[in-house]
Order: sequence, then structure tokens, then C-alpha cells
Amino acid sequence: MEITRSSKPWSFLLFVVTAASRFPATTAGWSKGSATFYGGSDASGTMGGACGYGNLYWSGYGTRTAALSSALFNDGASCGECYQVACDHESEARWCLPGKSVTVTATNFCPPNYELSGDDGGWCNPPRAHFDMAQPAWLRIGIYKGGIVPVLYQRVSCVKQGGVRFTMGGFERFLLVLISNVAGSGSIKAVWVKGTGTERMPMSRNWGAHWQSPAALVGQAITFGVTDTAGQTVVFQNVVPAWWRFGQAFTSNIQLLALFDVVLVAACFAPARAGWSQGSATFYGGADASGTMGGACGYGNLYETGYGTSTAALSSVLFNDGASCGECYQIACDASKSTSCEPGAGAVTITATNVCPPNWALASNNGGWCNPPRAHFDMSQPAWLNIGVYKAGIIPILYQKVRCSKQGGIRFTIGGFNNFELVMISNVGGPGSIQSVSIKGEKTEWIQLTRNWGANWQCNAALVGQPLSFAVTSTNGQTIYINDIVPSWWKFTMSFTSNQQFTY
Repeated sequence: MEITRSSKPWSFLLFVVTAASRFPATTAGWSKGSATFYGGSDASGTMGGACGYGNLYWSGYGTRTAALSSALFNDGASCGECYQVACDHESEARWCLPGKSVTVTATNFCPPNYELSGDDGGWCNPPRAHFDMAQPAWLRIGIYKGGIVPVLYQRVSCVKQGGVRFTMGGFERFLLVLISNVAGSGSIKAVWVKGTGTERMPMSRNWGAHWQSPAALVGQAITFGVTDTAGQTVVFQNVVPAWWRFGQAFTSNIQLLALFDVVLVAACFAPARAGWSQGSATFYGGADASGTMGGACGYGNLYETGYGTSTAALSSVLFNDGASCGECYQIACDASKSTSCEPGAGAVTITATNVCPPNWALASNNGGWCNPPRAHFDMSQPAWLNIGVYKAGIIPILYQKVRCSKQGGIRFTIGGFNNFELVMISNVGGPGSIQSVSIKGEKTEWIQLTRNWGANWQCNAALVGQPLSFAVTSTNGQTIYINDIVPSWWKFTMSFTSNQQFTY
């Protein structure tokens, strides 16, 4: 997949500046508004909405969402945008939680109520900038009894787990596509669609985040070109396979860049900004990535364990003796240093599943790519080809660590023998990597495990015949207690998947 960009880098900078100053600013980048809440304590009343994202739990938006007044909603063009909202404690000390802010995604519309004045119940009447927030999000900045609070807000980049998602709706010769889980600017300016038997066809906004086209595309693999409101265009090549059906959803493995990263990309990554580091990347494993199976993290068959082909082996500087297993990185080819970047290439997100060992027989700039102190990614070939030209073999990159998006909960595979347990912990979200693990049998206290190798943790305990609980602490410091995830009838080599996952 590739990303194309405007030939005028300054246009992106202009967007960032104007986006921050859409409304009269109080302090640099911040504007004044107000906020109420709706949807109940579990935000169940926020489902659906004028953007069409449906069940916000399932579609990844969660409870940090808001319905925007018409001044902000812009007839649905703002769907998916993210805002940092803080209670204006200086204006209302009684009901504000001082020093608190929350980031929400626009998922709904708060309609005007012209029977009430804008300062007495008609909170969403033009020209008011108002956020009707999901109750759990609102309670992070305000005191429940307040009901409505003055706020300061600013537009921010959206951070999403996984790639952009396309849900295929419509019938026969009418295509209605919901485009969701959009990072970066969060909102979409234009979309085109192409079947394997057609040319590119522009789509138009039907409502909210739904885009339409009167096209007969059943039985064809489908490619989309999505332009966000920052001017960045990403091409999702054949993201929908030929066997698709109406009602199905397909998630890509690529995302739009953050608002300020768009400025960075337009400038060819020169210089790298805070949060991005310089490194290099090669590829291995073959066109189907079958040669990447196994690896020094111990995840085994990466197809079956959910890691797929978006993986990489890390040089020892990054691998950290296995402590980095499961971490996720966003990688972009540094076009300011090489002509071997895939034309217009964007960024791809990979998971660390292997180590790339040093080759002391070769110089680090001539074959010993993984020699210390180089930060190097030996990526699976399919992942690498998203950003690099095959013939190059090696490219300079910029990379940053990002949150891992995983389907389902943390998985435990019980290995070992007799009184020795060797537990492989996989499918870890959040930071992806684990700091410490404890295990508890029905008849034992908590027992500290130690890292044996990669993602495998060990202890010497007689636990056969007991249900097992785990306490897992991520490298971000979050601890999850997963009680009795392994039943008493477990056997060595069996795997058990929890319904719990790291949230940050």
C-alpha cells in the first residue's frame, strides 16, 4: 500500500495552523466551548449516532466519544476527529476537576434546540461550540452535579489501534462504505474506489462516515484511495478481496499519519521530529513470510497466533534480550536519504517477533546491519514491501514505538514437564511487552515467574491438576489479574485465551 502527498508541503502546515484556530483561541491552540454528557454511566446510550460507527465498543471508539454541535460537526465532515477537552476551572471552579483533560472522538451530532436559548438549554444551537460527551469521558473533567461545564478544547491527532477499516454496505450496483478507525486527522475529505476490472471512481459522502458509489463491484477485489482532511492520501491496494459480501468489514494494516507527522512526511522526514528515531531495515522470510515462523520470541506459527506477516526481527540494541518481544513499531522509509523508498510510501506497523543477530564478520555498514549499536529491523518481506523497493534490499528508516492492537485477550500456552512450567504469553496489547509475571495455583500462593527466553516465562512448581491464575504486568506498569484462566484439567502444550487485555 502506498501513500501519496501534495506537492506543496506548506499546505499541510497551513492546515495544522488553521485547524488549531478554527474558533477564537484563548491560549495558543485552545478554544472556548461548553460540554454536557449523555449515554449513561456505561455509555451504552451513545451507540449508533450520526457518524454511523455502530456499536462503539466493538468498533474501537469505546466510551471516550462526543456528539458535536453543528458548528463543529460540519454536516458529518468532522466524523472521527479527535479533541482534547479540559474543564475551564478559571470560569467554573465548582464543577471542574482542575488540571484534568480527556481526548474524545467525534461520533455523533448534537442537534440544535431552537425552542431554548443558547445559554439556557439550547447548548448545541449555532454558533455554540459544544460537546455532548459520553458520561464516562465527561466525568474525567467535571463533577456529575454540574451537568454542564465551560471547557477549553483543541484539535489533536487521533491514535487508533490497527489499520483503517472498511465495512461494505449497499446492494447490487450501489456501494455504501463505512470508513472507520481512522488515525491522524481522523476525518476524511475524499475517497475513490477501484475494482480489478474498473478505473478509479470518486465516491461521495452519503452521511456521516459513509461513502457511496453507484458501481457494480461484486466479485472484484477492491482498492480504496482515502484523502484525509490534512491532505494526505493513502491507497489501500486490494484491501477488500474478490470474495467479499455486503455486510463484511475488512481492516487494513496501514494507517494515516498523525497531523504533525503529515507535515513531517511532506518535508521528506528532514529532520526527524521528536518521537521518531533513525534506523535501517532489510527483509526476510519470502513473499508469504513463511520463513519468519518461530523466532526468538517463541510465538511459533505467526499465522495461527495472530501476528501474521506484519512482523520484524530486531537488532540486539532493540531486542533487549527478549524484553521487547511483542512490542509494536511504526516504520517509514526515510525518503530524504534514499531513492529506494516505495514511491509515496507511508508507514507500516509491525510487531517484534524475532531477533536479528550480529554478524561480526561484516562491517555494520556493509552487511552487518544488526551489529550493535545499529537500530535495525529485519522485516518480513510483505511488510517491508509496503515502504521499500524490492531491488534495494536495505533502506534508511524512521521508526517510533506505538500501541499494539490485538484481537481478543492475552493468551497463555502452558509448556514444560512434571514440576517445571514454561508459559508462553502472547497476543499482548497495549505496549505489547511484559515486565513481570506471577502464577497462582488453587493450592499455592503467588509464585514469581522469570523470563526463560523471548516471551516464555518459567517457574519450578507442582501445578498439574490445579486451575491457574496469572498476574501480568506490562512494561507500561499496568497489572492485570486473570483468575482461573487455565482450568484444572489443563495439559502441557495447551493454550488458553483470556477475555482481558491491556488498556494502555
